[in-house]
Amino acid sequence: MKTSASKIRVADKRAARLLCQAFNDAMRSGAEYKAALVKMMDGQKSLIPELRSLDSKSVLAASNLQVNVMFPNEFRKNAIQMITFLLYKHINPNLGGADRFILEAFIDEQLLPLKEWVQ
Repeated sequence: MKTSASKIRVADKRAARLLCQAFNDAMRSGAEYKAALVKMMDGQKSLIPELRSLDSKSVLAASNLQVNVMFPNEFRKNAIQMITFLLYKHINPNLGGADRFILEAFIDEQLLPLKEWVQ
């Protein structure tokens, strides 16, 4: 079986950490979920050059996050998917499926557990 080399860069993991940290901080401060996602994206534009031209509200509107989430664990899952999307769509378009899977696991480790989010 042939395996391709990972295209995950140090910059990708750094961006993932920064995004997770910003999201965690927003959730700890009691921000509403969608507001926390906007703060996460907008707050990192100065540190992640690839996000400078990003319109965070358009990204959210185009995603499934406009649908009301029924179960709390889906909030966290959607946050992981949003960060992964930002990584492969805006930061490193060379990431393949396997790389995205690895990054999702990495992001999962970086995000606060649901029980630590302020409601």
